[in-house]
Amino acid sequence: MSPIALIEATATALWVYAALTFAHWALRAARLDRRQHIAAATDLLGHLVPAMILLVLTVLAGALIGLPSVVAFIALLFPAGLAYGAHMALHDMEPPPSRPHLISRLFMTIVLAVLIIFTRQVR
Repeated sequence: MSPIALIEATATALWVYAALTFAHWALRAARLDRRQHIAAATDLLGHLVPAMILLVLTVLAGALIGLPSVVAFIALLFPAGLAYGAHMALHDMEPPPSRPHLISRLFMTIVLAVLIIFTRQVR
């Protein structure tokens, strides 16, 4: 497996995990009282901002130093930041997700990522 294929597979798994976690967060936020929606969205943004700042700093450092592989870092840092932000915002909600929820989300991530990667490789 080439390094590019490994980076692509990892990024795909991170995108799938971020999407599943954000969907779970959206369902939990929809169940909150109407007055708590802004607080939940603000909490989500509060977790996303540090990850996106790291992404911008990586791009700037890559441009200043002249790293040719900064695109690979971006391909991993962006979905990882989204997954981290959604995961932490979901964890901050009352009650936090249980261990079986996390394990089922990880299992669904692996299954969907494998299906996506397989489908993209067949074409």
